[in-house]
Amino acid sequence: MIFLVIFFAAMRSPAQNQTPRIDKVYFRSGFGFSVPIAETKSYLKPKFSTSLGGMVFLAKSQFFVYPRLGLNAYSYDQLTKTGLENRILNGRSTTYLLSLDLGYRKAINRFAFYGVAGTGGGFILLPKISALQGSAITMRNELNSIILLEGGIGGDYSFGNVLIFAEGTYTQALNKLAGQTYQAVPVNIGIRTNISKVFYKN
Repeated sequence: MIFLVIFFAAMRSPAQNQTPRIDKVYFRSGFGFSVPIAETKSYLKPKFSTSLGGMVFLAKSQFFVYPRLGLNAYSYDQLTKTGLENRILNGRSTTYLLSLDLGYRKAINRFAFYGVAGTGGGFILLPKISALQGSAITMRNELNSIILLEGGIGGDYSFGNVLIFAEGTYTQALNKLAGQTYQAVPVNIGIRTNISKVFYKN
């Protein structure tokens, strides 16, 4: 649905496509929280997270490609089937999620609003109890791979070659995470820096 909104918004503003862009590539750095929702919040809680990425505009249009690496952190409470097993509480879970979205950005003076939609995937580390030896507990990190669909909206304010942005994205895994669903809303603020001159001399 978000992808369709982006597409039709672009079709309604052809006049903007006539002016060549001088800001074609931005480097993105953000921080915030990835908030679990629905069933996911029963075993994950948000912690401070960071993300890196870019914004690459396509030709003369307001369309852009939006690659990002999400380094989200969570507090993890292990779920059990009977409630009688030993389990981990207040553990730490970390994600390494790479996403690739298509977006459309509409600028009004220094302000701009945008929407994105796409897919991604990566790995989530979950702490697990490996062995019990008397009063000693051995733990390990279990590596889980997931595939994501996502869509989001955001806004930014321009200070010349720097954009200050805030955005929220809904993400949902297509497969299970340790037998559980994974749904979250990463919320980030940060900056984008125009690095077009590194790639384009003119």
